[in-house]
Amino acid sequence: MGHRVISSLLSLCLLFSSAAAADESVPDAATVLAKVLKNDPVPKEFRRTTVTSVSNGAVRTVRHIKRDTDWREVSVFGPFHSESGVVKGQGWHQNDNGQTVFDEPDPGIAAPDPVTTTVTHVRTPVDAYVVAELNVRGWGTRRYVDPQTWHIVRFERITANGTIATSYDDERQDGGRVFAHHWSTVNGYAKTTSDTRVTAYDEALVSEAEVAVPNSRRLLVEFPPGVTTAKLPAQFVHGRVYVRMMVKGRGLDFVLDTGAAGITIDTTVAQQLGLTQYAPQSAVTAGRYGTARTIVPEMTIGNLSMHDVAVQIVPDGMLDGSSIKIVGLLGFDFLAELGITIDYEHEQVTAVPEPAYTPPTGPNVIPLDVRIGDGSPYLNVTINGALSERFLLDTGGGGSLLIFDAFARKHPEALKDKGGGGNARRMRFAGIGGAIETQAYQLGSVRFGTVNFVDFVGYLVTAKHSYAGNSDGLIGAEFLRYFTLGLDYANSRVYLVPNDVGRRAITH
Repeated sequence: MGHRVISSLLSLCLLFSSAAAADESVPDAATVLAKVLKNDPVPKEFRRTTVTSVSNGAVRTVRHIKRDTDWREVSVFGPFHSESGVVKGQGWHQNDNGQTVFDEPDPGIAAPDPVTTTVTHVRTPVDAYVVAELNVRGWGTRRYVDPQTWHIVRFERITANGTIATSYDDERQDGGRVFAHHWSTVNGYAKTTSDTRVTAYDEALVSEAEVAVPNSRRLLVEFPPGVTTAKLPAQFVHGRVYVRMMVKGRGLDFVLDTGAAGITIDTTVAQQLGLTQYAPQSAVTAGRYGTARTIVPEMTIGNLSMHDVAVQIVPDGMLDGSSIKIVGLLGFDFLAELGITIDYEHEQVTAVPEPAYTPPTGPNVIPLDVRIGDGSPYLNVTINGALSERFLLDTGGGGSLLIFDAFARKHPEALKDKGGGGNARRMRFAGIGGAIETQAYQLGSVRFGTVNFVDFVGYLVTAKHSYAGNSDGLIGAEFLRYFTLGLDYANSRVYLVPNDVGRRAITH
């Protein structure tokens, strides 16, 4: 009988516990986040130093300096030094080749990626309110907020290729606030783990000079004395431009690639050249691959030279044609300081120092305003009436027009296939990390700047793990070969001058 009473009492306890859980009032996202700000107010001015040890051997020291709404962050690991910050609302960064670049946000006119915000109360992996902001694919962020302290104790970034989860602990008083002095990260995208500790914290006054935008540390591309024009040693194959580079006495072919945010070199070639690899990890573009950083002592292109160049190691080594083996990409860090003219019709590439660049003139010139803050030129493109602000102008991109999942999920109505295109529909594509799965669409209208291409065949990337960032697509080499292309990165401009083939294809 006693066992039955105990059993009944347990059942009642469980019943009331379930009822309490069902009746629990969960605050909305605005309430939770307001409490986070109230219970962990960030001082107007402070300096903080953190040291992060990563499972790939990297040890990174970061110094963060804040002055009201302005801030500056200096990151150092091994021979690499980079910075970023905001001054009077203007974002900027300095890459590890020492080039300072102003960030250029999108205008914000195009439709955003729809995000759903929810709040739930979970018990595992921690007891917390979870504020989730996820798109239709389930990608986005989750913030885990302690219901007692209202501090964020865990943060997750969910991507198509892995979740990056950071857990915070060692909360204690320091200066005028209580905050976490330690956090650990499991990076499912890069396939690394890391451990970060706050090693110094100071809430003393910060001067304006401490958060000011630094000048570039150097000019990376060097011209010979008295020389202001260089014709690059280039070959044109299938619309792509290949530049011959000399590295440690070897002649190597690099793609002149506006779509690359830096300079890359093939993994096998880097090993053959004896280059030291730093911070090896995983990454995904077309597919997953291994990558690392390295320093190349000298790279020469014709009579131009670069010294102590920070580059990314990625697998490449693809063959294009009978005599060209691609072993790298020549991207932003090379292009940023120059004015470049790519003449597809006459197969010539000319470079001048940026101050000496003269834009083309004439009634046929198509000037394009682009945004290059993150290392590649983005422009507005309208497909069948749907506006995108995130199309990449990519001289290294395969094909003519690739459309990524980010555009497809925002504008499914724009993807109407008219069914034509003939041989253009039977194209194969490859990118860093492997082949690209696509579906062809003959599009009624593809418009950018003052030009409109009608019945143009584009390709939707259908593999959900390929090109899964926030870019909407790219305009590739097969499209750009219709023009003479002028690159004026310093003034955020690209100029298109239709050549004979382009004039026949364009409808204004």
